[in-house]
Amino acid sequence: MRELVFSTIIAEIKNAFVDEINDPELIELLYRGVTEPLGIKLSKVQKGTASKIVNRAPQGNPLRMIRVHSQDPEVKASIGDFFQKNVTRHFMPNMEDEIIFHIRSVIKEDAARISDSKRDELLRLGKKETFNEFLGQVYLYSLTRDNVLTPEAKERINQELEEYKRHPLDVDEIPESIIHEEKQYTNALGAAYAQAEGLAVFPMEDIATYPKYEKHLSEQRQYYFAAEAVRRGTRDIYDEESQFDVLKTETYEYVKEEYEEPAKSGLERLKTVQKRARDLVSSKCWLFRDTDWIGVPQKKGVCHFLVKDGTIDGWVRDDDGQDI
Repeated sequence: MRELVFSTIIAEIKNAFVDEINDPELIELLYRGVTEPLGIKLSKVQKGTASKIVNRAPQGNPLRMIRVHSQDPEVKASIGDFFQKNVTRHFMPNMEDEIIFHIRSVIKEDAARISDSKRDELLRLGKKETFNEFLGQVYLYSLTRDNVLTPEAKERINQELEEYKRHPLDVDEIPESIIHEEKQYTNALGAAYAQAEGLAVFPMEDIATYPKYEKHLSEQRQYYFAAEAVRRGTRDIYDEESQFDVLKTETYEYVKEEYEEPAKSGLERLKTVQKRARDLVSSKCWLFRDTDWIGVPQKKGVCHFLVKDGTIDGWVRDDDGQDI
């Protein structure tokens, strides 16, 4: 389970940069959000220090001076502008919704250790109109948290994970707009809608004028994010995503004959594949053994991950409607 600490924020911000930035450079940049309003001179962050912070190792807390001043009024008042001028301008285009979605998810996962008032304050800022302020205030709050993963903290997290595995996962609030990481599978859905309507390209931006497809897309996004919750949870309990990869492989092996069969249309092929996927039970995938997470929505959602990673090349084929 993710915690709202400095290393988490570093990972989210680093992942959004257009150009590569190393950990010491990024930490120095973020520290400037605290030091510049106060006129404090900043020394360089060494590679070893940055590694301890990123890995939550002993002595891996942010610089004490940074933590002490992170809640100063001058710093809090200027942090949104600082992020706009110095941080988010380096992000890949149109990443706001995706970053907001990921960080809101972290806040909700860590809600038990965040005061109600602070949690509500941060979540209220979590929208595109206040993106820089949101990211800045989340960053400042992360500096107040213990970034070091102590043995006691590890034991607590392990106990929580055992409980976590035995309850169905909550699906995060689904972003209102399609985010960057959804493009591959939603493009495949758009191609299926276009085929059904006899269009060269389906106008996804105007999907509200096609109520049938609007409802279908909403359902498919729910399935995708149900599977995404499993992917993230898999990383949390196994420290890697390999068991989610096993789940994808097992799903593909289970549905590939249905996928390869002729179909009336791309939508019919998707329906047939998801109908087959819902019956999957795999002794090879530990998630079926160790957790109560894999239900019908998750199994259907994994089919969209097969499109996302290129295992399945969309739902529409040139021979659709022939020899059925």
